[in-house]
Amino acid sequence: MDTTTIRKSYLNSSRRVAAACVDISQQEATFRPYDQVNSLVWQVGHLVFFRNTVIKLLNPAEKLSSLPNEKELFGNGSQPAEAAAYPVLNDLLLAFETRGQQIAELLENVSPEHLAAESPYKIPSLGSTVGQQVFSFLIHEANHYGEINLLKTLSHRLRAA
Repeated sequence: MDTTTIRKSYLNSSRRVAAACVDISQQEATFRPYDQVNSLVWQVGHLVFFRNTVIKLLNPAEKLSSLPNEKELFGNGSQPAEAAAYPVLNDLLLAFETRGQQIAELLENVSPEHLAAESPYKIPSLGSTVGQQVFSFLIHEANHYGEINLLKTLSHRLRAA
């Protein structure tokens, strides 16, 4: 696995998500076009949540940061909440950037043996090794980035209407 490319890709993901959210208000960030569709703020928070998983994959002893109610709001199986329940978008973006930097630093020092080791997380669709899952979570970010862009475009069009 080419950790340099993966490292650069995580850093690029941080930049792309931040750029997509640059002029989004909190009201727009918490807007859901349909009842069961997640908002832009949820999309970013979900990625923040899973960056902690990547950090733990790369270094199980690494100290994690956590936002209030992070798992309940953004983890697997979380349900859409009222807008007031969510953190401010800029706080989520800062956490996303900070965790991205932490991932990049860990990728600079991770051994090939650790990447080839069996992952402690049994998520068959993401692979079985640490390295496979680190890469799969990057693809996961790209999928949600597409949703973030769609919600950004919708917000901009609603603004113009």
